[in-house]
Amino acid sequence: MAIVKMNKFNLLAFKSERDDLLNILQAFNYVHFNDLEEDEERTYLSEVRNTDQLQKIDSSINKADYVINLLDNYMKDRDIKPDTSFTELSLEDVKKKGANFDFDLIYGKIKDLVGQREMALSQRNELTNKIEALKPWKDIDVDIQELYDSKRVFVETGTISGQFYDSLEKAIVERNLEKSLVYKVSELDKTNFIVALSSIEEKEDLVELLREFGYSRVKINSTSKIGEEIYDLSGKLEDKEKLIKNLENEILDFKKYLKDLYIYKAYVLNLRRKEESSEFFLETGLMNVIEGYVPVEATERFKKDIKNVLGDTYILDIEEADKEDSLVPIILKNNKLVDPYEEVVKTYSLPKYNEVDPSGLVAIFYTIFTGFMIGDLGYGALAAIAILLALKLKKFPPSTEKNLRLFLRISLSACVFGAIFGSVFGGIIDVPFGLIDPATDINELIVMSLVIGAVSLFVALAVKAYMYIRDGKPMDAMYDVGFMYMTVGGAVALALTKNPIAKWVMIIGILGIFLFSGREAKSIGGRIGSGFYEVYGLTSWIGDFVSFLRLMALVLSGSFVAYSVNLIVDLVAGNGSIGGIIAGIIIFVVFQLFNMFLSYLSAYVHGLRLIYVEMFNKFYEGGGVKFREMIEDTKFVKILRGGDNE
Repeated sequence: MAIVKMNKFNLLAFKSERDDLLNILQAFNYVHFNDLEEDEERTYLSEVRNTDQLQKIDSSINKADYVINLLDNYMKDRDIKPDTSFTELSLEDVKKKGANFDFDLIYGKIKDLVGQREMALSQRNELTNKIEALKPWKDIDVDIQELYDSKRVFVETGTISGQFYDSLEKAIVERNLEKSLVYKVSELDKTNFIVALSSIEEKEDLVELLREFGYSRVKINSTSKIGEEIYDLSGKLEDKEKLIKNLENEILDFKKYLKDLYIYKAYVLNLRRKEESSEFFLETGLMNVIEGYVPVEATERFKKDIKNVLGDTYILDIEEADKEDSLVPIILKNNKLVDPYEEVVKTYSLPKYNEVDPSGLVAIFYTIFTGFMIGDLGYGALAAIAILLALKLKKFPPSTEKNLRLFLRISLSACVFGAIFGSVFGGIIDVPFGLIDPATDINELIVMSLVIGAVSLFVALAVKAYMYIRDGKPMDAMYDVGFMYMTVGGAVALALTKNPIAKWVMIIGILGIFLFSGREAKSIGGRIGSGFYEVYGLTSWIGDFVSFLRLMALVLSGSFVAYSVNLIVDLVAGNGSIGGIIAGIIIFVVFQLFNMFLSYLSAYVHGLRLIYVEMFNKFYEGGGVKFREMIEDTKFVKILRGGDNE
C-alpha cells in the first residue's frame, strides 16, 4: 500500500537527437514529462510543435478505426463472433509488425470495395423503386409509349381514390362523353390505378372531369410492354443483388487481417504517444529543454538509457521530488491482494504525493461493506464460481481482470456474511449455521452496522493522525484527531454507560476542538470563529453514523425480495405437477438472478458512497496527477513493459 517514490529530472539535449531519445524513453516507458510553457523573460525558448506529424498519425488512426469497425459490423450482421482475446507483445514487436503491415494497400482495397458496394446499393434501390412503380400497371399488355404518342386518341394514366371511381364512370355517362372511358388496371391501398381514353375532340372535357374527382396524373416510364419491362428490370435487380453479396463477401474476407489491424492500431497509437511527448518540451535553435519525473527505483536504468543514446552530449540533473510538489505524478503500487481496489480509489481521485495510498484501507472496508449488503451465501458462491471460471478459461485485458478480481473479493465477502446470516438464495435451503437471522434480528443488524461504521470512521481518523506524525506534526495529530477521538468516543461511551468520566472526556474533547481548530488563524476572532464552526460540524458525525444503517437496509431489502421469490416458487410448484415445477424453476432462476444483480449493483454503488463520503472526508483530499506512461495499451493488444517479457 504505497505511492511510488519519484525523482525529478531536468534534461538538456540536442534537437537532432530528439527522435532517438524519444524512442529509447518510450521503450523505458516510465517517464512523465512536465508540460513546459514559454516564459516571457526567456525569449530564446519556444514551445515544440509537431502538428503536421500528429495530423498524419491521427489520419492513420481514423483509417484503422474505420476498417476495424467496418469489419466488426459486417461480422455482427452475419453472426460471426470476432476473436476478442488480446495479444501480448513487446514494444519492439509492435513497431516491427506495425511498420511492416501494408495497411494503406488494405485500406485502399476496402475503400474501393465499399465504394462499389455503395454504387451497387444505389442502383439496386433505383431498380427496386422502378419495379414498384411499374407493378400496378403490369396488366397493360401494350407499349404504353405508343398510346401516349397517338395522334388519333387521347390517353392518360394516373390514380384516383377508390371511393370516387364509380362516381367518375357514372359522370362520364351523365355528361354524354360517348367517346371517353376510364379503365381500372389495379387497386392498392384504396387507390385505383386507371387508364383514361377519349377522342381528341373530348380531351378537354375528360381532363376537366378527371380533375373534379381528384385524379392525379402518373407518367409510366416504360420503353416496352410493362410486363416485359418488369421482367428485364427484375433480372437486373437479381444481378445487382449477386454483385452486392459478392462485394460484401470480399470485404468480409479481410477479417483474416483483424489481428494484424489490432496490432497496427496499437502501433500508430503508440507512435502518436511518442510524437506528442515532444510537445511537452521547450526548444532553442539547437537544444531541447526537458523536465519530468521518473520512479526512484527506475532512475539508474533511466540514466543508463539516456547515456546509451546520447553519449556525452547532454546535461542531466536529477533530485528527489519535493513532497509538496503538486505536479509529481502518481503511481500506486500494491500487491495482488490489494491492487484491484486501486480502481476504486482512481474512480474518486488519485492521492496527492504528500498523502497516503488508501487502497489497503479501501480493500478492507469496501469488501466488508459490499459483502454485508449482499449477505447471501448462494449469490456470493455463484458469482465467485462464475468469475473463477472466466479467469481460468479466458485471458482478459489488465483493467478487466482487475475488475473481475475486485468482484471476486466482493463475492467471497458475500459468502462470509451469507454464512453469518444463514442465507442461501433467500433461505431456499435450510442450513445448520447462521448467527443472525435478517428477518427477525433487526436490532443485531443495527448494532453491527453502527459498529462497522464506528470502526471505519475511527480508522480513517487514525490515518489522518499517522500523516501528521509522519510529517513531524504530533501536536497537530492531537489537536485534529486526538480531541475528535475524545469527543466522539466520549459521547458514545456516555450513551452506552452513563459514566460521568465519559462525559468529562467528551467535554475536554469539545473544548480542545474549540480552542485549537483555528490555531492557524492570525486573529482571536478568526480562531473563535473557526472553533465554533468545527464544534458545530461535530453534528455531521450523527449523519455519518446513520449513513451506515444502509448496510442493514440493503441486506434486508435483498433478503426479503429473495424470500418473496421463494414463496412464489413454493405456491407455483407446490402441487407437484410437471408444469408447476417447470414454471417454479423458471421463476426461481430468473428472479433470483435479477435480485442478485440488483444486490450487487446496490452494494457496489452504496459501498462507494460509504468510502467516498463517510471515510475519505476524514483524511483524504485527492487530486493527484496520473502518471503518464509513454506506452498505451489498446483493447486487443497489451504491450509488455520493462521486465514483463523477460
